[in-house]
Amino acid sequence: MNNIEKKVKQFQKDHFTSFRELSPVMKQHYLALGRMLIEKEEMSVEQLIQQAHRIKPLMRPKEGSSLKEALYWTKPVPLTQSFYFNFEDESILKKADGEILPVESIEKVCEFVCFHRYGGYYGCLRPGMDEIIQQFPAYLLEDEQAEYAVELIFPSLEIQDVYDCVLDRHISTVVVYRLKNGLPPEVKEQEVIYK
Repeated sequence: MNNIEKKVKQFQKDHFTSFRELSPVMKQHYLALGRMLIEKEEMSVEQLIQQAHRIKPLMRPKEGSSLKEALYWTKPVPLTQSFYFNFEDESILKKADGEILPVESIEKVCEFVCFHRYGGYYGCLRPGMDEIIQQFPAYLLEDEQAEYAVELIFPSLEIQDVYDCVLDRHISTVVVYRLKNGLPPEVKEQEVIYK
């Protein structure tokens, strides 16, 4: 039995109580989704880092921010840590002259549903870029020169709106943008940190 099969069996065992409540069809769907997540998480650190050079996060200011409502590039954050909840006005990437680096010439390509582990307990949201990269649509990565920006959206911050108890994951929507002129050098040359 290979490593993925062992993890799938453990997934079934860990979620036995949740599966017992599901119809046979829903159980099959959740097993397929669980297998997909397990397979995606097998991506090596080298592959993650390679893709992280071409997939970068964008953020909107939090409520109460002094910034105008727009998308902003962020300073580097370790791939496995939450860029989302650690984002503050000071997290915005600036040019050498201190001006905010603008997000320009982007077009929306698609959206996809993304599943996230949590920190500490199920109410602690901590989405990381590693999960977004692992679940990124494969067809978009076929063009090895393409570069993307992603925006993470939760329907709300209420746990009942974002937590799937069967998968034991939080659920978000990831909006994928293509940059008409590629990533700005200040973004492209950022250090990729894996922790």
